[in-house]
Amino acid sequence: MSTMEMNGRIVVPRDIRKAVGARLGTRFIWTLTEDGSIRVLAKSKRPVAEEMQQPESGDPLIGESNA
Repeated sequence: MSTMEMNGRIVVPRDIRKAVGARLGTRFIWTLTEDGSIRVLAKSKRPVAEEMQQPESGDPLIGESNA
């Protein structure tokens, strides 16, 4: 779980950063879906290591929230 700070920043949990190979400069794309869920995709300038685990569904989805 993450909490938004007063300046709008949200910390990506360490286990999520590690799973997607996020490092300084990684960009996150936020999308609001039709059902009100939020999809967050990590986009890195460098390819993520092949040994990184993909979610079982093969979807690059990082997190969802029905906030």
